[in-house]
Amino acid sequence: MSTDSTKQVRERLSELEKDPPFVAQGLKVTFAEDLTRLLEVRGLKEAELARKLGANLGFVTGVLDTENKLTVETMARIALALDARITLRMLPREEAEHDACAQATPRELGGRSK
Repeated sequence: MSTDSTKQVRERLSELEKDPPFVAQGLKVTFAEDLTRLLEVRGLKEAELARKLGANLGFVTGVLDTENKLTVETMARIALALDARITLRMLPREEAEHDACAQATPRELGGRSK
């Protein structure tokens, strides 16, 4: 990718990071990734989670596909059903960026993962 293209991508990403729907979608994707990982750790299928929630399989699939409008209450219901804890934090951007780098995997930082 050329330097000009890289600059354009960075500028566009900077614009998107100020767009509420884009930010919200990123949060939903993170939640879905965490949920997928937790289902694997707990050895549960999506249908079993749906049963625990008293919901249909389509609801759980929609959450995992980030199609559903997630409320904080829904996220809490899912976490409680899986004996998990939700952490919702708002940080100044510079603190959040530092926190993200501290928690990033080598792959996310551009390196190789083991």
